[in-house]
Amino acid sequence: MGGKKKPTLSQLAKKQEKQQAAQAKPAGKGKKVVEERQVVKSSLVDPKLLSDIEKDVVKWDYVTPYLVASKYNIKMSTAFQVLRALASKGSLVLVSKGHRTEIYTAPSNLKGAS
Repeated sequence: MGGKKKPTLSQLAKKQEKQQAAQAKPAGKGKKVVEERQVVKSSLVDPKLLSDIEKDVVKWDYVTPYLVASKYNIKMSTAFQVLRALASKGSLVLVSKGHRTEIYTAPSNLKGAS
């Protein structure tokens, strides 16, 4: 019920010293330092991106925000905005909407199914 105990000041100091020593120590012989690059995802919708997405998604059988976000490396909220903009424009049709996601398709795909 009490939860995890907090470390004492001396334990915190030892932990911090170990971390500093590990950072200061250069890489050993034969070891390569691997640098991680952070992927910056776009949160703004520019007209060029919108037109690129529009050209591609009309060819797909179905479109979800996750598919758009992963393919174009944008945030999920931006993908929702893009798809809603394309639906209001008439390029996509909302097929199903749930609590967490929306499924769209091209109007041509919708007519072909009937």
